[in-house]
Amino acid sequence: MSTKYIAIDFFNFLKKPNDRQIEISTKDKIILLFKFLLFELVLTCIIVIPLDYFINRLIKVKSESLDYKQNTIYMVFILIVLLVPFIEEVIFRLVLRYNSIFKRIIIRDKWDRLFPWLIYAFSIAFGLVHAGNYFNNSPTFFLLSPLIVLSQLSGAFVISFIRVRLNFYYGFLYHVLWNFIAAILIPTIMILFANPYIDKTANYTLNIEEKVFFHMNETQTTSLDLRNDKIYKIETTQLYLQDILNLIYGKDKYYVDEIIINMKFSSKNGLSKEEFKRVLEKEYEIEPSFD
Repeated sequence: MSTKYIAIDFFNFLKKPNDRQIEISTKDKIILLFKFLLFELVLTCIIVIPLDYFINRLIKVKSESLDYKQNTIYMVFILIVLLVPFIEEVIFRLVLRYNSIFKRIIIRDKWDRLFPWLIYAFSIAFGLVHAGNYFNNSPTFFLLSPLIVLSQLSGAFVISFIRVRLNFYYGFLYHVLWNFIAAILIPTIMILFANPYIDKTANYTLNIEEKVFFHMNETQTTSLDLRNDKIYKIETTQLYLQDILNLIYGKDKYYVDEIIINMKFSSKNGLSKEEFKRVLEKEYEIEPSFD
């Protein structure tokens, strides 16, 4: 099956979804999945990421940090890569084929008229449900939510197409592959090529090493020397940067992107809390809470 044929069929499916399965070899089905993976990766790079950048200039959205024990590579694989896609596929796409159950309650002609609305409704619902991954109650957030979840919206239509043209299992497999790339492969590659952040002056030394996942076999430690509102020493291993901010400034006074770090900071004369925040802002965007 040529790329041109797939593209035209997918475009026509978006205009008017139809419940039609195609018969191709297993090899061609796998190739089709990877063509769509490439399509979504390109879409993410040229549209979704730049759009997210501009949205974050207008409004700050933040996802809730996972519990440390849920953020191990094993738990991320089980929960994010396998379990969540299966549950979502059952809820949002299992019904998207005319089967023996529907034959008992609706004739084919009525199903064909209803089918496009089912695709649109379940795909849009799938996308908007993911707005719940973020917390922000401002009117602007709700207004921009379709753009904030654009990746999930586009993915919903892609998976719906795969589910209808192939079957439920290939739609689930595609969802698994996408979550694996987004949640494990890309973050791991980015960390592998990233150097520790080092900031050294006459007054202080700061070393930060970012980690993708929490390692259960490594000790989690926190040491903070804070005297007279000055910070003299911080040593942490396997701690969210958000949790470090909470320790210093109070819970949720500021927020920052979810990331696990090892931090070593020392200052002979100490830094004020505001000075330390400015040091961190050389590398990270730290924002006041919007609560």
